[in-house]
Amino acid sequence: MDVKIYKNFLSADECCTLNDHALSNIGNWFGDGITNGTTHIKTRITTRLYMGEKKYTQEIVEVGKRIRTFLGIDQFPIIDGHGSAGVVCSITYQHGDVYKHKDPKSNDGLPTYRCNVLTQANEEGADLYVDGKKIDVGVGDLHCYMVSELEHYVTEAKGSTPRIMWMFGAHIPREHWGVYGLSRLHA
Repeated sequence: MDVKIYKNFLSADECCTLNDHALSNIGNWFGDGITNGTTHIKTRITTRLYMGEKKYTQEIVEVGKRIRTFLGIDQFPIIDGHGSAGVVCSITYQHGDVYKHKDPKSNDGLPTYRCNVLTQANEEGADLYVDGKKIDVGVGDLHCYMVSELEHYVTEAKGSTPRIMWMFGAHIPREHWGVYGLSRLHA
């Protein structure tokens, strides 16, 4: 399978802590999202393009280190230029979505491997599709896939509770793809 899922990777308390950090920094870390080429979307906000010199809390950085160590990707470069310290957070409100896309590779052409944790789910919708297949992930589940190689999107979110997703990962050279169950992909 192209998406690896590690159930309950983060505890409920850890998810609450990350949610508190995200929600208390909406005016500081986040900017408007993009969907289908339209910018300034208020239904999904992200830190991807807006962190600049801002830094996440040590707790968030430690979660990223823990994920990279757990997966054995700590020797590969972080996804630089997105968020801060290779970490991105997005908050999707009612009617928000993530358009169908592939993420960019690194500046020197290395593929991008994202390791995401859903820390808060919305009531309905916001279904993740990767390579045309629906991927079921729950709060606290770590799910990883090659976002620069596999087209992915999230359907429209419904309900009053925002969906919060934290994204970590690395740029993984092609010669290491097989170790991560990615051998069917091509560059």
